[in-house]
Amino acid sequence: MAALLPTALALLFSCSLAAAAELRPGQVWAYKTRAGEAGSTLTILKVENYKDLGAVVHIRVDGIRMRNPVKANAITDIPHLPFKEVALQSSITRQLSQSTAIPAFQEGYDIWKQAYLAGQAGAFDTSVSATLNAMLGADWNEKR
Repeated sequence: MAALLPTALALLFSCSLAAAAELRPGQVWAYKTRAGEAGSTLTILKVENYKDLGAVVHIRVDGIRMRNPVKANAITDIPHLPFKEVALQSSITRQLSQSTAIPAFQEGYDIWKQAYLAGQAGAFDTSVSATLNAMLGADWNEKR
């Protein structure tokens, strides 16, 4: 019986690794959304590896319902958010499509990358829904 335990653990570990989706630009995914946003999706924009962060997956989120606390306008999409791959893997539920057309995200990515290189930014390690909820309580300032 004791000899079976290491084999069973190895099998379980390899199954959990196999369950992780290979994330590639252009994939559109359903994810564990916030209440009232069941139709929300996320799109993989870019995947990079960093020594200090590991795999970072840059995404776009569509179909959300948020109110901008500075301007009071409705926000239905966020064009760029960087996530650690493990956090994103825990959020996605099923791939909906694959496209060769990647939505524009360069401006948001460039702002993030500059802040990252200055040691002022990282990647989210919480679920997509938890990150969106945290954004609601953030201290927002208008970009000048």
